[in-house]
Amino acid sequence: MKTALTFFLLISSIIVTAQNNISEYLLKNGSAGANTYAIIIANEDYQSAASSYVGNDERAIFQAERFQQMLIKTLGIPSGNILFYPDALNTSIKLAIARLQKIIPENSNFIFYYRGKTFTDSGSGKLYLVPVDVSDNETFYMFGLEDLLKRLSNINKNGITVLIDSSPGESSGSSCIMDNRFEVENISSADGKYASLIRLKSLPAVSVTADPIISEKPELIITDPSIKGRQTAESSIVITGKVRSDCPVEIISVNGQEAPSLNDGSFLARIPLNSGDNNIVIEAKNCAGWTKCLIVVTRLALPSDNKIVSDSLNFLKEGKITESGRNFAVIIGVSKYLDAKMPDLYYPVFDARKVRNVLIENYTFDQRDVFLLINPVKEEITGKLDSLNNVIKSVDNLLVFYAGHGSWDEKNSMGYWLPSDALAKAVDSWIMNSIITGYAGKCNARHTLIIADACFAGGIFRTRAFITEEDKTIPELYFKTSKKAMTSGDLTEVPDESVFVKNFILSLSENKEKYLPSEQLFFGIKPKVLSNNIIPQFGILKNAGDQGGDFIFFRKPDRAEEIKK
Repeated sequence: MKTALTFFLLISSIIVTAQNNISEYLLKNGSAGANTYAIIIANEDYQSAASSYVGNDERAIFQAERFQQMLIKTLGIPSGNILFYPDALNTSIKLAIARLQKIIPENSNFIFYYRGKTFTDSGSGKLYLVPVDVSDNETFYMFGLEDLLKRLSNINKNGITVLIDSSPGESSGSSCIMDNRFEVENISSADGKYASLIRLKSLPAVSVTADPIISEKPELIITDPSIKGRQTAESSIVITGKVRSDCPVEIISVNGQEAPSLNDGSFLARIPLNSGDNNIVIEAKNCAGWTKCLIVVTRLALPSDNKIVSDSLNFLKEGKITESGRNFAVIIGVSKYLDAKMPDLYYPVFDARKVRNVLIENYTFDQRDVFLLINPVKEEITGKLDSLNNVIKSVDNLLVFYAGHGSWDEKNSMGYWLPSDALAKAVDSWIMNSIITGYAGKCNARHTLIIADACFAGGIFRTRAFITEEDKTIPELYFKTSKKAMTSGDLTEVPDESVFVKNFILSLSENKEKYLPSEQLFFGIKPKVLSNNIIPQFGILKNAGDQGGDFIFFRKPDRAEEIKK
């Protein structure tokens, strides 16, 4: 049976300044790592449970969440070791302690954090925590500090730290824990156990810097469409916005799929629309948690599918389909690098020229619409893609081919293309895959196909697997929008002399089919490329507006066919 604790003041009012902030104090006290457990109480909404209250503690839950992130990020306490209770009743606090008693191992450290109203009895001087369902002066139903400490003494522990993050009657929303200003009272007992009672309250002005790890949830700003929603007759819509965050943004998603984003937090996603109301959920996550936004976009009427049906029947009957629109291509080959630390490559420029030639000579690409960029700098690549966005129409198609160095950032799960002016140690001079997929998303082209022959090129996909589409006729594939990519490998290095590009060019050169879907082209190449753990990839560019179509290579008729005509 545990000895009942009798608490007495051992050391009074040790003022801890900015040089010894809360996280440093807890680390010195041994309250860190997997052997530490915590209960966090955040009492904010008093008026809903007890109308006699004048006001709430408006930012209690927010401040408690910041404290929770400090425990996880700075002290390394597993999130599963932390019990978080917003707007706790008297019984909720007692049950939280009882629950922890069942799961905490022996000789663990324990932290109890309380943010909310407190009450000090003028007669006895005793301090009480105020649950949300108790009126200001009903001390009988409040949770006394003395009672709290006795209950905590029954938990197996090396030591207890109790943090009271409020002043009596405070409801201003400020938090001295984030200002690094507090007082410590070390309390001991007869059995040698101890507790540190930290009263977080304002002290004389101190110049401080807040712990940079403690962050707010991301701010999500939708620039288009309006958060009030939109009505449109289009088959898809581009969602654009920006995320502001004081710690790295882990993910931005639209309808459950990661959206292409830039370093400044801006993002876009093209979303297919069904007839009627479409719920579009935009979410962003950083170290402090998730922020969510819902937009409803109403598609007024779906265009008739009669044309697709008619063309499909005609194709099955006569074996032909009429091509509409122009085929644009941006062919990029980078062999020479300006930075001496970046090794030059031999084959990319030669491969780029061959790709250009086979498209113009064998397929319906007009040479005026095919742009060959030899050893371009970053600005040339992004500039060309930008300028084409102003030219390409919804009936046109775009193919982008890249051969050169690639890189993969494992920590941030981000892939890059390296233009000729890329610096070995300056990531800002590289081109993020998200920029390329962003162009695909905002481009008006009916079909966009990205082909990348570079190390770690598979990083352009937001998912690793590709599910083969159900069988569709050529008209169905052609008239439905597609945003797809194929790469020479996954997240691995690939050789300078590309087996993938060699077979890509060979397959296009030898093809005799009038209509060659890119998926069919890829799966014809794949068995010839598989070697040395190099696995080519083909898939959908997520949140770029793919609607199940495919890029179709329309082969030019050879001379014999033209003579017959």
